[in-house]
This record gives sequence, C-alpha cells and structure tokens, in this order.
Amino acid sequence: MRESQRLFLRSLMSKQFLSEKETINMYRKACNAFGDDGAPENFVNFVEAVNKNLRSLDMEIRQGISEDSGAVHYGLVNTAEDEHSKMATDFSPNEITFFKKVMDAIVTSTDGTVSSLEAMNIGPDLEKRINITRAEELLRRLVKDQWMSESTGSYSLGPRAMLELHPYLKRVYEDDIVDCMMCHTIAIKGQCCTQCDGKIHKRCAARYFQGR
Repeated sequence: MRESQRLFLRSLMSKQFLSEKETINMYRKACNAFGDDGAPENFVNFVEAVNKNLRSLDMEIRQGISEDSGAVHYGLVNTAEDEHSKMATDFSPNEITFFKKVMDAIVTSTDGTVSSLEAMNIGPDLEKRINITRAEELLRRLVKDQWMSESTGSYSLGPRAMLELHPYLKRVYEDDIVDCMMCHTIAIKGQCCTQCDGKIHKRCAARYFQGR
C-alpha cells in the first residue's frame, strides 16, 4: 500500500465506523499528507486497493446504508460471518447473546421493529439472566454504538449492524429477509406488497411515488 493508504487505514482503525462525509474527508487528508491525488472520483479505487491487502487478514472496508435515512456509512469490518467475532471486543458473551435474541425478534417481526418492553423482557429469559435495568442500559449502549436504532419506543437494527452483519443476516435469516425492490439492499424495515413477497424501504417508496 502507498503511505496515504496506510494512513487512511490507521485512521479508520481508530474510528471503525464513520459517515460517508467523514470517510471522504479522512481520505482527502491522507492523500494531501503525502501529495497523492485525493479527487472524489479516485476514492473507490483507493479503497479497493486497501481492501486487496486486507482480505488475507479477514478484514474489509465496507459500505453500508441506513434503512431509515438512506445515509451511507463506512466501516472496517471483520469478514468472518458471525456476530460473536465482530462484537467480542466490545461486549461480553452474554451481552452478545442478548443482542442476538433481540435481533431475532426484530428480523422475524412484521415491521422490522421490536417494542422496548419486549426487548427488555428478553434479558430475564436468558440462561444467564440480565435484569430489566441492566437490559435497558445495554439497549442504550447498543443504540449509542449504532448497532441498533430507537424511535418512539421501538428498536430496529442500526446502520452499524446493517454494515457489519450483512453476510450473517443474509445467511442466518435467508427465509425472513428480502431485498428492497428499489435499491436492492436488505429490507428489514419497509412496506410489504399485499400481492407478493416484495418489500420496499419507506424512504425508497417515498422517493418513487413522489409526484405519481
């Protein structure tokens, strides 16, 4: 890798998860530091060059899209396809089990969300119990770290989960998850067609039907 690519990678390793704007700014600063061309049109090739060197280490810089807003994020992810290896540095095994149970409830729900009460009540049902207060604290931490999102008392998978757990979600929940008919990314939250198994993100539906 070039020195600018090494600097970009080190910076991303310290952050792990960034918005598209933050990632582009970091790319430009790394290029400027070593006199490389930091033009926006070179960004994709720049990242791909870094990824070629990361694949043997089971790592990858990956792009993800928020289901709610459509905002693009970038993250340095472990490409091993299990949620334990990705979250093990930040969460205990029992906390990961809690997250997985909440994720099960979200993915298998009709609208891609789970109520706060239902999520908190998962804790006491675990083999190693997590009380309601501790479960509430853990949910706040998952939202803060963007593994989950919260809106009006309901929880859904956050942009970090959609980015880092994408292969895992597709493999483990292949019977429950479909791709959005508009943007062709995973659609857990969205509007379902009453005539078929199709699904579309609310943001995609709003854009498509605007003016129609």
